[in-house]
Amino acid sequence: MYKVVTSDLKSLGLRKNPNILVFPLNIWVNEPNPLKGNKDSGGIWVTRHKFNATKLLKYMKKKGIECRIFRCLIGNVLYENSYRLKTDRVMLCEEINN
Repeated sequence: MYKVVTSDLKSLGLRKNPNILVFPLNIWVNEPNPLKGNKDSGGIWVTRHKFNATKLLKYMKKKGIECRIFRCLIGNVLYENSYRLKTDRVMLCEEINN
């Protein structure tokens, strides 16, 4: 799995998400109020494939926000589709250079 974060290791805040989390390296970060299902809130979103993480990185760059991609470990899956999933916790493990 892959997690895209800002250059200072924070959530992207997509879809007006007010719950911005900080993701220190090699430390589990838990969603404070995990919710199952496709709702934007209540979980931490990650991509399944590097390709999708790279697309998200390019999208954010167009908005003027520099980001980084990390390979990550995840906790319990709260929702999933073909390109991303929502989980209750994430640990950033290894930065992927583009």
